[in-house]
Amino acid sequence: MLSHESGVAIAVLVLIGCFVAFFYLTRLFVSGLGSLAKRFNVPESVVGASVAAMVSSAPEMGTSIFSVVEGHPDIGMGTIVGSAIFNISLLIAISLWVKKCVLDEHVLKRDGAYYLFVVIVTIVTIMDGVLTQWEALTWFLLYVVYFIWLFRDAITGKFVPKEEFKYVPTKKAVFYMGIGIGGIALSADIMVRSTVHITNSLGLSESLFSLIIIAVATSIPDLFVSVEAARNGMGSLAVSNAVGSNIFDILVGIGLPFSFVAATPVYGNIGLSAIYLLVSVFVFLGIIMFRKSLGKKEACVLAAVYLSYLFIVILC
Repeated sequence: MLSHESGVAIAVLVLIGCFVAFFYLTRLFVSGLGSLAKRFNVPESVVGASVAAMVSSAPEMGTSIFSVVEGHPDIGMGTIVGSAIFNISLLIAISLWVKKCVLDEHVLKRDGAYYLFVVIVTIVTIMDGVLTQWEALTWFLLYVVYFIWLFRDAITGKFVPKEEFKYVPTKKAVFYMGIGIGGIALSADIMVRSTVHITNSLGLSESLFSLIIIAVATSIPDLFVSVEAARNGMGSLAVSNAVGSNIFDILVGIGLPFSFVAATPVYGNIGLSAIYLLVSVFVFLGIIMFRKSLGKKEACVLAAVYLSYLFIVILC
């Protein structure tokens, strides 16, 4: 019979294993989907408009789905809101530390403006303390609108996120996709169960644990995409991947699975985090409106935004 401490230790190790699995499974998924798109002659610009944000957000999506299935929606909602704050602040800050970047102004006009709209809708929707089924479905439909907009821009040759894919033969691509989807789903289910065990055993808040620990861990694929883009001199990709992932996470990661639940209560620290998310968006937009070239000074400001968030959410 395992002791209480041993059980928690094993759950923590399992959790770390899930984080590592997410990283490698996401890369397989990207390679498989990108290769299949090429096989069916889908333009690379269109693939980039969807794959970069969607696939790198698969861990958050899986966590959200299985948090609803397991009856612990705080974990999914907390993971996505916390991940959104991390992405728009510390993730971009790390990318800027790697290499100074010059932004394409279309990032501001399209992605930045729509992301601000998404965050405002999020706050207005949950300010009554409940996310209803119809509200969640509306979020999902808003992503459909955004994707059509993105698709149109890709067709007309305007700026869209582009990602480098390691192309593989069709059979291997199908295998990679199957392993990626199945592995991410299994890892997400195990991660939710491990999180419940850890938080229950240690008397921690599920939402707070998810807002910080799970949120950062599931954002690792996004972080690697943005850092690699920055290192290769593609600053606009580094920023737009973070913004695009956040739009997908909120509108689809929460909107789709929560549209199958009649109503979900939104507890204090998630509501507080949503408000802080708006603050982080204003800081981010304020920076890129006046500074098209971003470097270490801007990185320090964004890093300070995330550190102040951790301070506030932990104290409250």
